[in-house]
Amino acid sequence: MKPLNVSKFTNAPQQVQKTKLVDAPIEDVWQVVADHQGMTQWMPMIKHVDLVQANEAGEWGEGCERHCQFGPDLLEEKIVHWDPPYGYAYMIGDMHLVTDHLGHIELKPTPNGTQVTWTQYFQPNGNFVKRLMAKNVMIPSVMTKALNNLNRKVA
Repeated sequence: MKPLNVSKFTNAPQQVQKTKLVDAPIEDVWQVVADHQGMTQWMPMIKHVDLVQANEAGEWGEGCERHCQFGPDLLEEKIVHWDPPYGYAYMIGDMHLVTDHLGHIELKPTPNGTQVTWTQYFQPNGNFVKRLMAKNVMIPSVMTKALNNLNRKVA
């Protein structure tokens, strides 16, 4: 397992963390989580994923870029940490709800399956109500639904 140095990518605080025990081996969970274009099958509101640029080795791991159509927003993401089958981290370019973003999906094998921990670091953006809604309602809700969908997909 390769450690992630969060401060290398963002100074933003940890805002949201969700954990789910998925009833499947880590390799099966990794196959789903690592499939960029397959995100549409478990991630709420992701309608389409375009693989924009492979990394220097021509692979779709660390250093690659993807665009995710998230509702009306286009999320421009870069994979900054790739550690099969233990997880990856991605950065999203600044948008109206958040800035200075880093997301980390970490997988840990357990005797009963795989513990998936998804952590989001960011600065909320916009007026007070938008910041409050992003941090306390919208982002946590999407993360919870995504982890439940992931569990259903691989279990």
